[in-house]
Amino acid sequence: MSTKIRNHRHHTTPSDGPLALRLRVAVKRDALDRELANGAAPARSPELALRASQLVSDHERRKVANGWRRALRDAHRPATTRSTASIVHRRAVIEAEDAIDGLIARLTDADPIAADGMALVERLITDGVSSPLYNTAEPGTLRRQVMVATEALDPELTELPLAA
Repeated sequence: MSTKIRNHRHHTTPSDGPLALRLRVAVKRDALDRELANGAAPARSPELALRASQLVSDHERRKVANGWRRALRDAHRPATTRSTASIVHRRAVIEAEDAIDGLIARLTDADPIAADGMALVERLITDGVSSPLYNTAEPGTLRRQVMVATEALDPELTELPLAA
């Protein structure tokens, strides 16, 4: 049995579970994403389990894929005025375009995904403080991180057996 929550294209919605649990997950979302991205087993707590199921939902996959599409559009858009200023690190996004295209394709295909991989993808696009998507980093950093996150979406590569 797997410790990973995978999307099998079931219709799991973020509103599944008691209201108190959903509220705790909403408040602790970033921390839960960090735990999942670092390999925490979703079965470890109801909060992790719910967040994992949210991450692999069709809705979240579409939302995150659209965010990456926006990053690509912003990187290619000329920054001529303040109103069109992009917050993405343009050079890094353009250098990583093939890897980002691969990530978008993986998010939008019908194959199941692993929650820990999705947590990595989510953190790359939402962490404005340390993500190379928004911040200057060593050349190639965004591309490498996108490739690692894309690979981590594969439940067959990230699956770990349950501890005995």
